[in-house]
Amino acid sequence: MKTLRLAVVGFGRVGQVCAELISRSHDLSLASIVRRADSVGGKLPEALRSVPVTTHIGQVKEVDAALLCVPTNAVAEVAGQILQHGIPIVDCVTLHGEALHAHKQAIHKVAFHHRAAAIVGAGWDPGALSLFRSWFALLTPGGSTETRHHTGISLRHTTVAQSVRGVKDALCAEVRSSEGGVQRYVYVELEKHADTERVTQAIRADPLFLGQDMQVFPVESLAALEQEGRGVVLDRRGPSGRLGHQHLLLEARCDESVLSAQVMLAVSRALPELDPGAYVLTEIPLSAMWGERAEQAQRDWL
Repeated sequence: MKTLRLAVVGFGRVGQVCAELISRSHDLSLASIVRRADSVGGKLPEALRSVPVTTHIGQVKEVDAALLCVPTNAVAEVAGQILQHGIPIVDCVTLHGEALHAHKQAIHKVAFHHRAAAIVGAGWDPGALSLFRSWFALLTPGGSTETRHHTGISLRHTTVAQSVRGVKDALCAEVRSSEGGVQRYVYVELEKHADTERVTQAIRADPLFLGQDMQVFPVESLAALEQEGRGVVLDRRGPSGRLGHQHLLLEARCDESVLSAQVMLAVSRALPELDPGAYVLTEIPLSAMWGERAEQAQRDWL
C-alpha cells in the first residue's frame, strides 16, 4: 500500500499532535506543515525540524491529503482553498446536529465539483464519540441517552484562543460553579512583546466567548500546567419491557486533542477509497481506517 503524504494545516495543539503522530507512523508521512505567514518562522520540535513549512497548500509538493487543524470558524474557507487544488481533506470541526449537516452539505458541493473526497467532523466529539452514541442507540432502540461532561479542557475554546495574534499557546479550562454555570479560565502563553490587554480584549471579543463568564491568565509556560484532560460519561438506558431493561455505560477521561488527532489520521487512510464528496465518520467503513492493518485488526478484534 502506498504511503500517504499528508499536510498538516494549522499548528495549534491538534496540529502539533497530528504532526508528531504522523512522524511516528509507518504508513503515513508528513509532506508539510502549513502555517500563517506571521507564524511560519516559529520554532518546531526537534523531531520535525526537517519538515517543510509553507504558508499555502499550493506550495506543498506531492501531497495526498490535508488535515485541517484550524479553528472551526476558519475551516470552510480553508477547505475551499485546498479542495480547489483537488486535494482531499479531513477536518475536526466542533459542530453538531443541523450545524454539522449544513457544514457537510457545503463542503460536499465544493469537494464533488473538484473531484476530491472530504471527511468532516472527524475528531473526538463529533467523531469517535458519535460512533459510540450511534451504536448505543442501535443496541437499545427506543431508549434515551444522557451525555455528561466532566470539568476539563475545552478543545474548541482553546483552539480559538490559540488563533489570536500574539498568543504562542493557549489552554481553556472549564469549571462548573456551585450554581451550575460554566466558568472558563483561559491560560495564555504570549509571544515576545505581545500586549496582554490587547490579547485579552481580542479573546473576549470572539463570538465564542461573548456573554460567557471567563477570565484570561497570562502564564510563562503552559507546559508547567497540569492537564487532566476532558471527561465524559455516555449513559444509555433502553426501554423496560419483556426483553429486559438494557443499560449501557461509557466513561472516559482523555485528552481531546490527542484523540481528535488519532481519528484524523485513521480516517485519512480511507480517503483513497472514497468517491468525490463529503462524508462523516459514521459513513466510513471501520476496516478502511485500519489501512494495511485491516486483516490483522479483524483477527485481533473480531
